[in-house]
Amino acid sequence: MLTAACMPAIERAEALPTASTPTTTEPVCQPSPILESPNSFPEIQAAMHSEGEIWALLFFGEAHANKDLKIVWRIAAPEPGTEVGFQAQNKEGMILQPIWGPTFHPESTWERPGMEWGTGFNFPEPGCWRITAKLGETEGEISLDVSDP
Repeated sequence: MLTAACMPAIERAEALPTASTPTTTEPVCQPSPILESPNSFPEIQAAMHSEGEIWALLFFGEAHANKDLKIVWRIAAPEPGTEVGFQAQNKEGMILQPIWGPTFHPESTWERPGMEWGTGFNFPEPGCWRITAKLGETEGEISLDVSDP
C-alpha cells in the first residue's frame, strides 16, 4: 500500500487490488447428524414437523446410489394414527416410495420410543435425499447424502 501511495495516479490504479465478483454456489447437502446407537448401528433422530419423536436406524455405513438400503424407523406419536408412510425426495423434486415396506415390527431390541417399521430404499442417483416419515399427524424427516455406487 505504501508503494502505491507514492506512485502517480495512473500507476496507483493498476497497483491496487481489484474487488472480486461474488459468485453463487449450490448449497451443499446438509445430511442429518448420524449417531451410534447402543447396539452399534448408525441412527438418526429426525427433524420434527409436529409433536412426537422419530428415529431412523441405518443398516448401512454410507448411502450409495443404486443399492438397496434398509432403514428401520421408530415413531412415537402423541396420538397414534393408523396411517404410516415413508417417502424420499431429492432437490430436483424426484419422489421415491420405499421398494419394500413399511413392515411393522411387533418386537425389537432397538431401544427408542414408539412403534417400529422397516423400509427399503434404492436411490437411483447420488445427491441429497430427504426422507419423510409420518404416522397419523406425527411427521419428521431425515436427510441423507447419497454418493455414487
